[in-house]
Amino acid sequence: MSFRTTLALNVAPLCLRLALASTFIWAGVSKVAYRTTISDPNDIAVLVEWGQIGPESAAIPAPPLDNPEEVQPEPDVIPPETVIPETIPDVVPEDEPVLTPPPADYQPAEDIAPEEPIEETQPPADDLPPEDPAATDDEVAPVEDGSNAMPVAFQAQTNSVSAQPVEVKRVMGLALSLHHAANPGVDDQGQALMPLWPDALAKGTLPVVFAWVAAILELVCGAAMLIGFFTRLAALPLAGTMLTAMWLTQIGPAIQSGSAVLGFLPPGMFEMGASGPVYTHLFWQFALLMSALAIFLMGPGALSIDRLIFGGPSSRYDETGSKRQVEFVPMSDA
Repeated sequence: MSFRTTLALNVAPLCLRLALASTFIWAGVSKVAYRTTISDPNDIAVLVEWGQIGPESAAIPAPPLDNPEEVQPEPDVIPPETVIPETIPDVVPEDEPVLTPPPADYQPAEDIAPEEPIEETQPPADDLPPEDPAATDDEVAPVEDGSNAMPVAFQAQTNSVSAQPVEVKRVMGLALSLHHAANPGVDDQGQALMPLWPDALAKGTLPVVFAWVAAILELVCGAAMLIGFFTRLAALPLAGTMLTAMWLTQIGPAIQSGSAVLGFLPPGMFEMGASGPVYTHLFWQFALLMSALAIFLMGPGALSIDRLIFGGPSSRYDETGSKRQVEFVPMSDA
């Protein structure tokens, strides 16, 4: 066997294994060890439902005032019967009655009709503080019948979730992608979009389970590729991972939009994106898929633990086409 044939059979698989191992180990570590920021209120609510973040993350605090120093708090109105002498100002506007405490020995006569209660007056419109666009804990939302309802801030907590971003592991981003793929919603015309993930596999916390399985498989199978241990078996999950990624991120959304190129390619593939041509991401996924299938078909090569444990192929064919038995194909053979 020529040296060139030996390189093709032994070194070429090593090159493919190194490419797959570096890519998937890096991807698995980034999903497990690093965090991402989630700011969509709907996604935050889903994470709370999954138990990945606490319920307090879904509470919406009252937003702060734009310029709180310029806004004066509304004065408290004290009923006349509870007026304290020390709180009566020295100077009272002419249009407001003066409230003076009765003498200590004063006893009202029974035949004297009680005085009518003093009507509470509102300050002029010019003296009123500007309306606060942000509800505080002390403000009360009016209802149609004139009665007081729950505070506005508390209503906001019960009706929506916070826009405050939360940080979670990146694997939760993959789980949210599966959830969105199974629940795509409707288009601009109100028509239900085609789901890209089976709804039966997105019930409850199943998206979290699948996301963690994918991250662990990337780590374990990537390490198996690096050392060449159970290489053919490890190549299949990596190929399945890339098929799923291509469907969920490229081909599936293109078909879902109805504007796919050639029926399955994303539109605008030859346009320039933020990180270069749009087609690079799809073809990078396709190259990883083909590399994993190539390793599955050709094996790990000579520089692998599989070759040390299980040995090389038991047979080879010579130039005449006749079968001959060999134990190992050393790199130094000509």
